[in-house]
Amino acid sequence: MSASRTAALGVCACLLGIAPWSQAEGGNGRQHANKGATAEPTAGTAPAPLVPAANEDAGRTAHAKALFEKAANAYASGHYYEAIESFLELDRFYPNDQLPFNIAKAYDNLGSRPGALRYYREYLRRSPGAPDHEAVVTRVRELQQALAERGLQQVTVFSDPPEGTVLLDDRPVGLTPWTGETWPGRHRVTVEKNGYVEREVVMDLDALKAEEVNLELTRAPLTAPSPAPAPVSQQKPWPLTRRMGVLTWATLATGTAALGTAIAIQATSGSKSSGITPATGFFAGVGTAAAVVGGVMLYFDLSDKSGDQRHASVSAGPERIVATYQTSF
Repeated sequence: MSASRTAALGVCACLLGIAPWSQAEGGNGRQHANKGATAEPTAGTAPAPLVPAANEDAGRTAHAKALFEKAANAYASGHYYEAIESFLELDRFYPNDQLPFNIAKAYDNLGSRPGALRYYREYLRRSPGAPDHEAVVTRVRELQQALAERGLQQVTVFSDPPEGTVLLDDRPVGLTPWTGETWPGRHRVTVEKNGYVEREVVMDLDALKAEEVNLELTRAPLTAPSPAPAPVSQQKPWPLTRRMGVLTWATLATGTAALGTAIAIQATSGSKSSGITPATGFFAGVGTAAAVVGGVMLYFDLSDKSGDQRHASVSAGPERIVATYQTSF
């Protein structure tokens, strides 16, 4: 069994009570892993096995074992991307503080410094008292220095609760927990989440050291429900006859009667000439004037103006007919 596979098994087997050091290499496996600690970060001595609880679901345990075997085999075969995917899936399904180290090692073997730095930092965050703490800290400093030479540094943003939207300098970049790289200097970090008050902090990113931002979100106050819309009136509009004033009725009736009288006089006059008789002209003028005034009054009645003071009159003389309508608002 290779040293890389031994390291992977030594870290991950503790999840399920597997004893990798007793496999092919016997007791020498632990010695090989400890030798490696002098050259690069290793998991060191594996912690006491985490034996599944008596009431642990057998199906869940079997699935975790299968994921572990898949990840360890991919790592031992040099298929580091596949190993990373399996380790991440295992960490989501069966979290363990040692798994970030395995992921970091896989990224390190791929030459991905940002990925390695992210998960070495996560390993230190979860396991501050790890036996290989100093070796991992040294590797973290080397990776931070490598990023600084490119003019970048790493930032990690956490929120409670998680899965808040992270905005870096007003630009959305992902969901918490989020890790990324940006240039050193001052940055505005904002976290938004539905139902919570937005949190914002201004940070100064050191050129040589990665930064971690932790934001606690508070529930947004409940807003009063919007008032219900006013019910739509189901009443039918008043009929036209109920909206017309008495004066309007009288004026229109006068005009109609005068025009009718003019027509009757002209029809019974027996005049053979093409002109109209004076009596016909008189009543036609009175009727026309009254109809015009009545029409104006009807307009104001239909506009439903309250408090109006109205007055209409029609007067006739031997030479002219005068119609007046007055209103005040």
